[in-house]
Amino acid sequence: MIHPSSIISPLAEIDSTVDIGPFCVVEAGTRIESGCRLVAHVCVRSGTSLGRDSTVYEGAVLGGLPQISNSNTAPGGVVIGERNVLREHITVHRAMHAASSTTLGDDCMLMVGSHVAHDCQVGNHVILANGAMLGGHVEVGDRVCLGGNTAVHQFCRIGQLVMVGASTKVSQDIPPFVLVDGATALIVGLNRVGLRRAGFSGQEILDLKSAYRLIYRHGLSFQETLDALVERFPTGVTAEFAEFFRSGKRGFVQERRSPPRVALRVHPAVDGWNEEDSSPVIRRMAG
Repeated sequence: MIHPSSIISPLAEIDSTVDIGPFCVVEAGTRIESGCRLVAHVCVRSGTSLGRDSTVYEGAVLGGLPQISNSNTAPGGVVIGERNVLREHITVHRAMHAASSTTLGDDCMLMVGSHVAHDCQVGNHVILANGAMLGGHVEVGDRVCLGGNTAVHQFCRIGQLVMVGASTKVSQDIPPFVLVDGATALIVGLNRVGLRRAGFSGQEILDLKSAYRLIYRHGLSFQETLDALVERFPTGVTAEFAEFFRSGKRGFVQERRSPPRVALRVHPAVDGWNEEDSSPVIRRMAG
């Protein structure tokens, strides 16, 4: 069903089961597969492919031109997978060059106001919370969750099953399977809840814990860490650490270490201070 107020190009490929609400615009050179729903005021621009059973909410723009200073290049496309939920006012931009595409996998949720820039490669089951932003050429692995207002610098990579706290500035690569604290933008451990929900076995989680300790607690140089990972964890999920570190170009987010315990020093009373004249609270503190 197509609402009569919507403007649909006759050159768009739209399955007969697609539901298009009021005031939508679908340009030529687009493809919308079966079971999709455009709620209202959605713009699907040329070069965009939307996989089946996806829902796009009010004000979303799919396939906008890349935000680059050199706008003379012929842009690429946007390929969006199946069963995605794209909430209000999200934006997904086309790749810079005709031979490339910005891609979004299956079963993702892009919450209100989130942004996927040109040439990003986003995996499956990814969640971008409200206002999360990906710069150009960012790579995001499967089952990543980015907290609200997180900003990821262009060309950064985020490994699978990473969870990033709200309002984080990500300017370096984040290795897989870890938690990143929003206040410090540093790693605070493994994403154990995410690992269990993804079906990782107890032994796999123990192996990841051993690899994590090797990386962050043994005090090895980068090359020593890489060699040790290859030697001790040549196969299985833990092998992803070495592969990820080997291909890095921007550096890697570091671990947040707890500060040493600080003793509270109590100084003697200042000369001339009369305890009897002080308040009961101060007297208790002094006692």
